[in-house]
Amino acid sequence: MTADDARADLAYVRELAESGHRAPLLGGRFLAWWGGLAACTFLIHWMIWIGVIALGPNWLGALWIGFIVIGSAGMWALDRSMRGKPGSGSIGNRAQAAIWPVIGGCLLVYFLAVVTGATTGRLDPVFFNTMLPVSFLGYAIGWLSNAIILRSVRLAVPGVISLAGMYACMLMVTTAEVYLIAAATMAASTFIPGLLMMRAEPKDVV
Repeated sequence: MTADDARADLAYVRELAESGHRAPLLGGRFLAWWGGLAACTFLIHWMIWIGVIALGPNWLGALWIGFIVIGSAGMWALDRSMRGKPGSGSIGNRAQAAIWPVIGGCLLVYFLAVVTGATTGRLDPVFFNTMLPVSFLGYAIGWLSNAIILRSVRLAVPGVISLAGMYACMLMVTTAEVYLIAAATMAASTFIPGLLMMRAEPKDVV
């Protein structure tokens, strides 16, 4: 092998690595699904709380059970649709696949802690509202981590929106308006970016 051949091989390897680094992220459909569903659920929660929907607070539990059931069913269907999608081995998609499930798991543990505290009388039920700022803090960590890994300012924007939503929700955590703020933040930081990410996904296996 000559020096020119070696340089050509190195250039080819570098091109492949850079191409993988720039590969579109594939998690858009999951973000759009959960973001849209959560935003709608937050809005309905707010409308029940202030009496626009005259169901009473006892329906809030059913609302969130429905959110979990519908969300999980949609997640299963979306996961099946990912089969055959190219680019899953890129650094951005591997980071996304590692970061977001960890965030989701941590938020689940926090939720279970609040449920335990509320059902045993150790915590006031208003602590359920703290799930909102804590969740947006988790989303901010997810977005900003991906942004740093991929050196993408575009990915940092939803992270900053999530942080702003976390701040606003924390200030309003004892009021009904916290769910209205959460709905707007979820739409802007998760649903819309998820749709934009879906548009950039590769359509066929190459």
